[in-house]
Amino acid sequence: MPLTAPLSGLLPFSLPARLFLVAALSIVIAGCQAMPSAAPAHIDVHAQPNGIAVRPNDGAIFITDDRANAILWSRDHATFAPYASVPVVPGQPNSLGQVAVVPSGALLVARFGFGDRGALFISMSPGDAQPLTGLAPERRRLGLASIGPGRVLSSWFVKAASEPLIGGVSLVSYDSATHAASERDLIAGLTKPVGIAVSGDALLVADQDRNTILSFGLADSLAARTPVAASSGTVFARVEHPDLLAVDQTGTLYTKCGAAGFCRIATDGTVTPVADGFQNARGVAVDDVHHALYIVDRARPSSATGSAIRVLPLPDTIAPPR
Repeated sequence: MPLTAPLSGLLPFSLPARLFLVAALSIVIAGCQAMPSAAPAHIDVHAQPNGIAVRPNDGAIFITDDRANAILWSRDHATFAPYASVPVVPGQPNSLGQVAVVPSGALLVARFGFGDRGALFISMSPGDAQPLTGLAPERRRLGLASIGPGRVLSSWFVKAASEPLIGGVSLVSYDSATHAASERDLIAGLTKPVGIAVSGDALLVADQDRNTILSFGLADSLAARTPVAASSGTVFARVEHPDLLAVDQTGTLYTKCGAAGFCRIATDGTVTPVADGFQNARGVAVDDVHHALYIVDRARPSSATGSAIRVLPLPDTIAPPR
């Protein structure tokens, strides 16, 4: 922050006053220098990223990495380092889904599991990731949305041989100290629910194979004695192949759309493309501090270009792609 007047302008004040003002200016200047800079437009990541989250209290970015089967993090929004490893399942490809920040600042991460090792892990601190016990391992887990201390929504599907996919959204209640968890189904009859997000009382679910984002009343779903049928949900938007979801403070939703695009969806369901040219858009996170979106662009196996986090401004300054 440049000074707008020379220090000689302080001379009419007494010596103690001048010393106080100089000290105050020094504090202001130091504070300005410590403020985070504007978010970059592109962050290279040496990983196979999928899910992404931003921790509100410090702006740290977390991603899941299928190359290392781990959570990576970045505090400077420029470089990523290991945060915690998730146990590898012998004979299975690594596949971690969404990572979510819970109110305590701890992390939850979904492991897909390929039909027999689906799981959720909690990371209370760097280097630590423990499985939540008591959950059904046959559920292939994808999306997560924290709804308060000890409660998280989990999207999943089950695939039995050539049978149709059967998917749902459940409430997982867990104890952070003991890692014990229980699960109650909230929504049944979905096919492949990937992303989930909560905005007010709206529970939004991206049913990928049906190219549809559905909206359910969260309070009613939590209060229902039996799972709510997917057919009772309201069609919020129709999007080609949606993926993981994020929602901002205005209720605007964000997700992949089509083979190489990324869209925002207004509260009235209007879908607007905001970026294209993605190799494979996956997770998205809202960063209110930097007023930005962080979108995973995962490299394809045959690509000569590596994976990256692409950064877009939030809606008031987003322009359609050129």
